Amino acid sequence: MKYKVESIGAEFSNKAISDFEELLEARAAGGYKFHSVFQVTQPGCLGVGQGTTTYLAVYVKD
Repeated sequence: MKYKVESIGAEFSNKAISDFEELLEARAAGGYKFHSVFQVTQPGCLGVGQGTTTYLAVYVKD
């Protein structure tokens, strides 16, 4: 089984949702099935400043 993990950002506008649909369709055309999405947070530089949050999509291919 192969896995593909990629950042899909943290924006949830209508355009971002449409773009995500297109991404899912492109991955499916490449033989990958959507598995899950999870949130990750990266702390600010040297622990100072505001951290960033994004979402990662996971796909699997048999």
